[in-house]
Amino acid sequence: MTTEAEPTGPEGISPERWNTRISEAANVEREWRDKGKEVVDIYRAEKTADGSAGRGRFNMLFANTSILFPSVYQQPPQPDVRRRFQRPDDLADAASGVLQGALTAAFDEANLDAEIRRAVQEVLLPGRGTIRVRWLPTLKPQPVIGADGQPLMGEDGKPQTEERKVWEVLDYDHIYWEDFAQEPARRWKECQWVAFRHYLTKAELKAEFGDNAEIAKKLSDDAWVRGTFIHAPAEEKTPSSKAINAAEPRVMVWECWDKGQRSIDWIVPGQNPTLLRSDEDSLDLKGFFPCPEPMLSIWTTKNMVPVPEYEIWRDLAAEVARITERIDAIMKRMKVRGLYNGSIEELAEALDGPDGKMVAVAGVDMASAMNQNVWMIPLDMLASAAVALYNAREQAKQALYEVSGISDVLRGASNPNETATAQRIKGNFGTLRIDDRRRALSAFLRDLTRISAEILASKFSAPTLSLMSGREVTPELEAYLRNESQLMCLVDIETDSTVAADQASEQEAAQALVAAIGGLIQTFGPLVQDGTIPKQFLVEMLKMILKPFKGSRDVLDMIGQAAQMAEQQPEQPPPLDPKVEAMKAKLELDGKKGEQEMQIRQEEHAFDMQERADNMKMRQMEFRADMEQRGIEAEQNRRERLFGVPA
Repeated sequence: MTTEAEPTGPEGISPERWNTRISEAANVEREWRDKGKEVVDIYRAEKTADGSAGRGRFNMLFANTSILFPSVYQQPPQPDVRRRFQRPDDLADAASGVLQGALTAAFDEANLDAEIRRAVQEVLLPGRGTIRVRWLPTLKPQPVIGADGQPLMGEDGKPQTEERKVWEVLDYDHIYWEDFAQEPARRWKECQWVAFRHYLTKAELKAEFGDNAEIAKKLSDDAWVRGTFIHAPAEEKTPSSKAINAAEPRVMVWECWDKGQRSIDWIVPGQNPTLLRSDEDSLDLKGFFPCPEPMLSIWTTKNMVPVPEYEIWRDLAAEVARITERIDAIMKRMKVRGLYNGSIEELAEALDGPDGKMVAVAGVDMASAMNQNVWMIPLDMLASAAVALYNAREQAKQALYEVSGISDVLRGASNPNETATAQRIKGNFGTLRIDDRRRALSAFLRDLTRISAEILASKFSAPTLSLMSGREVTPELEAYLRNESQLMCLVDIETDSTVAADQASEQEAAQALVAAIGGLIQTFGPLVQDGTIPKQFLVEMLKMILKPFKGSRDVLDMIGQAAQMAEQQPEQPPPLDPKVEAMKAKLELDGKKGEQEMQIRQEEHAFDMQERADNMKMRQMEFRADMEQRGIEAEQNRRERLFGVPA
């Protein structure tokens, strides 16, 4: 790493210093870059297995790469965005849905699969692959709207316009392995600068940097143009005249990202390097760089200089190639040739004649004629040598497979006559050496997805995100997405597997999952029902059982949402015992019968009391009448006694 003070210009690191940085970094990687070019030539059959000129006849590099490539990468990644914690969070759920939909649309639109395939091939060949993300907003003149909602008019009577963003996309570029430079460091987190090389035509350079008066002046200088635009589309030490004449001349431009200055400098290298422009950091990414840590085929903690994987087994591949050449040399000499007595004309006619031709001879002993007059060159020694060489080549290939890891893939090959258990064991063993490569690729794509999500959340407008995800982005949700620290803490951004799934294994896993859930509910369901254990215990047990199963995250989310809804609902009373309910119903019925009987008794008592009251009243009336009658009779008797005559 550089420890000296960095000379800076008015806008950051000087172009001379950038030129020195890139040159020194290239010198550090010089040996690897030379080996990488040689490996690519061997893969393309432009060199032999040991790097010599000529075409290799037994290209083990091509064969092994063809096996490893589909084992490492088969299908494009799919973003998987969800809230990080199980607790309810409606905004986190909404943000996750928007980001996942937008990422899916961005991956499809930019054809990310093609860029990944290029990067994976470079990891398997020269040993390093990387992809960068670009934010490409589309700006168009739009009318300026005044406070009254009407377009503002200019002095010329025409509506005023301003450049406004009308659309935006994410673009993914595979960076050719020779077009990437970085600060020599032991770890990616210690790297303070990276640079991307571009080859621009004069029109492209003018369109990108022509607004700079100094650059425009240089572009009008024919001498500067002739000395600068000298590169073919692909840099070569000795580019062919056909390649130069077939393409428009280009200028080499380095796009330099400085993490310490948080600036992007564009320079034209050379003896007098030119600073085209210095840009501010418009993306404002957490890690600053627009690319994740590059994928390396072989890495150590010593440094980040790659090692082509082919270098590990180059000698074995060369041995296989040498044995093949010897076999070819022997096969060229294994021809049916011999001598015969030319005085016997019929013998020459028989030996040179077509298949099945019979020649008539007279007075000749046939057995003696063939044994004494025909001699064939022996091929036994050549055949034995060829067999020995074939065996030696197979042994050399097996040793190469063991070193490269291909043997594990071959051991994992399925045999339809084997049992399912045997095939599963072989399949698991066959991917043992490949899993590390897969994990490295998955980590690279996860970091690439997180960079993409960070740009989407911070730079894309709400209408664009709504169109890309098919979800409404409210002002509240937009503010949530713009809060980077909150979003990264509460939302988990991952990618699913890039290797095609085994349908049989998935079916077995699904059956095991259903059996596990059924057994859990059967065991603990009654205990939850009668209140012996709480519902939350069953929910946590379900989560614990589901977590190891692949693809269980959706089910876990559904369980969490169901538990959340259950907590929000009022607690339901415990189920009623039928016997108790029957007893209550009987008592209630008996009570109703008692009430009816009491009411009847009360009514009968009231009727009886009324009847008694009526009888009492009747008796009183009768008594009064009787007393009146007696009074009358007493008055009559008194008159009779006084007057002696009846009243």
